[in-house]
Amino acid sequence: MEAESHLFTEILIMLGASTVLITFFYRLKIAPLLAFLIVGIALGPTGLALVEESEQLSTMAELGLAFLLFILGLEFSFPRLLALRKTVFKLGSVQVGLCTLVFFIALYWWGTGSESLGWQGAFIIAGGIALSSTAIVSKELTTLGQLNTRHGEIAIGILLFQDLVAVGLLIAVPLLAGNSDTQTPAQIATVVGQAAVVLVFFFLSARFLLPRLLAEVAYHKSDELLVLAALVIVLLSGFLTEQIGLSMELGAFVAGMMLGDTRFRHQLEADIRPFRDLLLGLFFITIGMNVDIALLQQFWARIIFFGLMLLLVKTAVISIAARLLKESWRCSMTAGMVLAQGGEFLFALMALASRNNLVPADVASFMISVTIVSMVLTPITIRYGAHWVDKILQQFAKDTPVEYQEQHEITQQYSSGHVLILGFGRVGQTVARFLRPLGIQYLVLETDHIRIAEASMAGEPVFFGDSTRLDILKAANAKEAAIIIISFDDAEAACKILQHIRHINAHVPVLTRTRDDANLKRLTDMGSTEVIPETHEASLTLVSHALLMLNIPSQTIHDMIDKSRRDRYKMLKGFYHGERVGFLKKNNQESIVVHAVRLTESAWASGKKLTEMILPMGLHISKVYRDQETFEDDTLEDVEFQRGDVIILNGQIDEIQLGEAYLLRGK
Repeated sequence: MEAESHLFTEILIMLGASTVLITFFYRLKIAPLLAFLIVGIALGPTGLALVEESEQLSTMAELGLAFLLFILGLEFSFPRLLALRKTVFKLGSVQVGLCTLVFFIALYWWGTGSESLGWQGAFIIAGGIALSSTAIVSKELTTLGQLNTRHGEIAIGILLFQDLVAVGLLIAVPLLAGNSDTQTPAQIATVVGQAAVVLVFFFLSARFLLPRLLAEVAYHKSDELLVLAALVIVLLSGFLTEQIGLSMELGAFVAGMMLGDTRFRHQLEADIRPFRDLLLGLFFITIGMNVDIALLQQFWARIIFFGLMLLLVKTAVISIAARLLKESWRCSMTAGMVLAQGGEFLFALMALASRNNLVPADVASFMISVTIVSMVLTPITIRYGAHWVDKILQQFAKDTPVEYQEQHEITQQYSSGHVLILGFGRVGQTVARFLRPLGIQYLVLETDHIRIAEASMAGEPVFFGDSTRLDILKAANAKEAAIIIISFDDAEAACKILQHIRHINAHVPVLTRTRDDANLKRLTDMGSTEVIPETHEASLTLVSHALLMLNIPSQTIHDMIDKSRRDRYKMLKGFYHGERVGFLKKNNQESIVVHAVRLTESAWASGKKLTEMILPMGLHISKVYRDQETFEDDTLEDVEFQRGDVIILNGQIDEIQLGEAYLLRGK
């Protein structure tokens, strides 16, 4: 009972400290994984000694690692693996092979001076260092919008291959444990054969058994049952591989990989994540507890030095590997900086290797410390890597660094007089379908790599490019475009694009799509030649069909619709508000509202003309109704307002309220 209470107290201390530190790290935009490691270092036996490593804590930590590898397996995509097979298998194998060889030679030479590190341990460490951090790299690339760039594709392709290598390393640890004298080829072949049998069993189960089981669970729509099923799958997979002498983590990873392409993938991931995050936090804390603070104090300079060397060496090796496979220097070097760090998988390998006596505790502690240094610096290398590469290449003038390879292709193919379509969603594709039969040359910038691949196969001139960037617009030769069409509904991005376009070319016509007229004035002020509100055009289409069904002559309908467009949708601006008025005011919406004000006998505006009034800025009187008469447009100036007149105001909510008070009270 006392031991259980002690364990509860230790877990409470660890989680409490982690919560405080992670909150602080989020403000600094540092990965929470490092917070757990620091908590383990600070509270562990060599730190404040508030937490001691116990068998129960190690068991929970091992479960957390199993859940992590199950999630990584779920995220492993066979379709993406096949789509990037050239990058994955050619570049991935060259990168892992070269990095492992370089680090193995260095580590084996380092370990020859003592008996502490054999070739088996050197090989496991070298293989672990060759792998990068999937969690940090994918998160940073997604945040920076670089996932679909060429260097982003190279990084993701290599990471996919590293996941395959991770499976091999998980198998290798128990095989390499012990002396070669006690491990005969027959014993090794037996373990490999058992592993193959288990993998086949996993494959058949994931293909035929588990989908039916999960479908039955999902049929009952019970969250508790689905969570329980997910937990059983992870634990059973780990148990089976552990029984044949392999690691629990291997079973969890392979099970996740097999279920990754089923329709239950996202639900399983969501159900497992809370358990994974909690137990994985404990795993990284236990890893931190294995770091010797005395070692850090004594060798801190060496640890930082080797952390920096790890970044430099991996950057160089990956850059050379990518360049050997005909990638540009810019993409090769940028991808090298993205993948230069050690990964969280090294922590798992160090834990397994220590348990199997392949790597001494002090060596494992040192390698973990070096990896932490490289991971701390990773967000910086990813964020500023491309900029640093540009500066380096400018010095040597061996590549054109400022623009992507895709941008050069764009510039070479489209010199002038083309239509530039920004975004290739529903609207952008519709525009292209009308331009192609007329023989009008057009170019499209898009950021969705799947859409780009699909459209390119169909012969569409679609290129990857973030159109909110000035250099991308220059590369697309926006200066010489006949017309530019912003086809997506994003007012903030459109404003940024318009600012860049007007910097490049002050006179090129720009058509901007928007959902309604809320940002019409703002976009016009930013330089849009025409702003096309979807709701207005939909209304005009509906009206034209309705009038045709009422047997109104088509020429009359055409004239009315055409006049509305020439007047910039003046007839359609504003709407009579309902219950949304409070919402609009609360959220500071810029939508134009129509409001009717009836002049009372004591109204200040009675007996006055429009020319005698000073209406609030932005407010507009569109019509005046008096009995059977209607005054609008030019006739409004000569009208003397009378008691009982209904005045139609157009403007934003605040302007409407000020205008109504002005008409009634003169204030």
